[in-house]
Amino acid sequence: MFLFYSPSGRFMRKSETIQQLGPIFRATNAARPVLLLGAGASFSSGVPLADESVRRLAKTVYADRVMHGSVPSYRVKASEWERWLAEHHWFRPDLDLAENFPLVVEHLLRPQEYRRDQLLRLMQPTKSLGDGYLAVADFVRRGLVRTTLTTNFDPCLPMALDSLRPHLPSHSEVNRTSGDLAEFDLYSRSQIVWLHGKAEGYSDKNLIEEVAEIDPALKSRLLPLLEDSPLVVIGYRGAEPSITRDLLLSAANDGRSFRKGIYWCVRGEEDLHPNVQELQEALKGNFFPIRIDGFDEVMAELAEALEGEDLYVTRESAQTPTGGEPFDERPLPDGDISEVDLDLALVTLQEYCANLNRQVVTRETLLPLMRELGLLLSVDGKEVPTNGCFLLFGKNPRARYPHAVTRTTIADKRRTVFEGNLLSQRRELLDWIALEGINPTLRVKRGSLHEEKSAYANRALVELMINLLVHRDYERKEPAVINVEPGEAIEFRNPGKLSDDLAKKITFDDAGRFHPIKNGTDARNRSLCDIFLGIRAMEWKGTGLPDVEELAEASGGDASFRVSTTGNFTARITRLPATAGSDDVARDDRPIGTYVFNILPALTLPQSVTRLKISERPNEKSCPEAYAAGVVIIRDREIWSFSSPGLLKAAFAPIALECTEFARSDLEESDDQRRIISWLIRRHFEQHLNTFSEQGLVLEGGRGSRRAYFAGVDGKPRALKYDSPKRRNIRREVVKQRAEGERAWFENEGFGYGATPFDDKWGIRIKPFYMFTGKDALTPLPSFARGAKATRRMKFDRNKNVEDDLTFWSRFLGQGRQTLNIGQETCDELIFDSAFLTVDLLTTSEDKPA
Repeated sequence: MFLFYSPSGRFMRKSETIQQLGPIFRATNAARPVLLLGAGASFSSGVPLADESVRRLAKTVYADRVMHGSVPSYRVKASEWERWLAEHHWFRPDLDLAENFPLVVEHLLRPQEYRRDQLLRLMQPTKSLGDGYLAVADFVRRGLVRTTLTTNFDPCLPMALDSLRPHLPSHSEVNRTSGDLAEFDLYSRSQIVWLHGKAEGYSDKNLIEEVAEIDPALKSRLLPLLEDSPLVVIGYRGAEPSITRDLLLSAANDGRSFRKGIYWCVRGEEDLHPNVQELQEALKGNFFPIRIDGFDEVMAELAEALEGEDLYVTRESAQTPTGGEPFDERPLPDGDISEVDLDLALVTLQEYCANLNRQVVTRETLLPLMRELGLLLSVDGKEVPTNGCFLLFGKNPRARYPHAVTRTTIADKRRTVFEGNLLSQRRELLDWIALEGINPTLRVKRGSLHEEKSAYANRALVELMINLLVHRDYERKEPAVINVEPGEAIEFRNPGKLSDDLAKKITFDDAGRFHPIKNGTDARNRSLCDIFLGIRAMEWKGTGLPDVEELAEASGGDASFRVSTTGNFTARITRLPATAGSDDVARDDRPIGTYVFNILPALTLPQSVTRLKISERPNEKSCPEAYAAGVVIIRDREIWSFSSPGLLKAAFAPIALECTEFARSDLEESDDQRRIISWLIRRHFEQHLNTFSEQGLVLEGGRGSRRAYFAGVDGKPRALKYDSPKRRNIRREVVKQRAEGERAWFENEGFGYGATPFDDKWGIRIKPFYMFTGKDALTPLPSFARGAKATRRMKFDRNKNVEDDLTFWSRFLGQGRQTLNIGQETCDELIFDSAFLTVDLLTTSEDKPA
């Protein structure tokens, strides 16, 4: 049972206490509470309190320095260490053992490296995380708590937050090292502020002079937050002057009233510390002492009382549809967020935020941003994607909306259907309209000279394609259609008439034809338009169709637009006949050359890299849980990984020493440390390649090998199918038999790979090659035999083969997706483009791409 002490002086019952604390955390409260956690919060997780810490440290130092390591610390008797400790002139027997903690740290834990090692060992939780920390992490996930202050050095809170990955992918940590305030943000979604620093960074403050005052720079950041937020203190006695006196009391004496209240939890029948009593006197009615059984107990009670509370869902609940919303803003019927490709959503919204000068979105802030943009809604307490979200980022939109595809034909024949989400359709249609058979290059005569130019202005085709995707009526059970009339025109047809308001501003002829007007916007699907605008694929201002008219005329063709009586929109763009002359155009139509590089560019990378120093090299016996850390590399007695420090330390706990996070940008400045990033990316990619073993892809054995190739099927050839912008279900024989009988050998397709930096980015380089194997279609032939066959095979390679190879490998590695998430569970922000890097450059007739 716990009691609440009211300003009037009476203690309230437990239920009344929750009635007081509950509203502070509820999503409807405008101000988010700030938690201040002390050592008492970590006790149930196996982290000792200050008095027990003194006992353990005294026994350890006694065993190390008095007994010279001849006996382990757990065998040191109380009669030995207590007498020995009391003999030190600095020891204060008149104080509680807990109050001697800073004196023990100052005088016994020397030098600094010894102090760091002992504190790290002392603060490691020896039990499962307590329910209180898990409740705090869940509150953070739901947005009920954003900032947690702690005087502790233990990793319990980061471990609790990490346990909710990927729903809570990351958090900011402030003051890990002295002056480390870069990540502090008043509006952070999830941040830990280490008030006394961290032992790993030698910034821990334990000595009497160290805990007398708080860092002035940190104080100046915290006070605005605390002034406008309820402060809930749990598990902290308030003994350090730096917190109760220098941070809180001095602010109160300077006129800060902490008008949102300070709620100070006291365990059992303990009295408030004198420092806290002085603070209570200064704040009067804005200070509330609360008696609790313990951290876990009060948090469990709060978790029960706040079940179903979610800041993000609650804020959207007012937007829960009533039936009159546009189709793209309605919730997906019986939908679930698992149907959304969050990797694609992340990289798309990162581009969206960059273009709109918004704060960069991370895994941590992805779902809140999607809620803000109306892509996620609350329906009966469940988070559901909207139809627009599903059309944009859905994993399999055709399963629910089979008509949401784009069908292309040439002369009403040779049909190709582009399916998938709209971003995928856009990407593939961009490739398709650039094909020579769709937009051919014409030799346009000009007097005695001629020039080469595309039959259609590429921008005009792009405008019409985007218009077709974002403005169609997806409630109509009809696909969008693009038909190429060879040598004449391209027609774009999609279901969806103009809005009544726009139609009033336009003049139609008897056949429904009209001329578009400038700034005539008809945004049927506003959420689709919003995302396409954010990635700079379109504009709100209604300039698309007028631009198509101008571009078509400038290219010697024409554009017309029509709405049929059945409500279908048709745009038709004609081209300059090949035999016609060329008019001057008031536009720069210099040809553009497209260069394709054999690099899969990184779309998002982790911002930090973790280094864990270890006492010995790990093995299965010493670190049976090491696999849980994901991909790591070991250099001497260091482990490097993209995984979080908490995850890494937990996986290698028996041999773990110092754990440090480095900014990736800092490592990239050094050639030696840049190799660490390269190795980690490569190892993650190899882990991704292992997922293709069922399709026959094997990694070449041998130290230093960086190649993969296909193996045959039980000593026979192997074939796979893939799609290209030109055709579907292309059959490709990736393992071919080249001889019969005992001298049989096979030609196996493969590729070399490696992580490579370019400009200020990273990519995975892919270099196709052929592996020549024996009659089992798996074992490579001797090197001298492979060399001769490779020489002969090169005679048959042309640029066309190279282009087809890259297309195949792009489609195979991406498995139909736009992104490659090679980080998976342990590293959520390691995502690469599944398409090779393409660069458009202005060229001249003398400077064409090879």
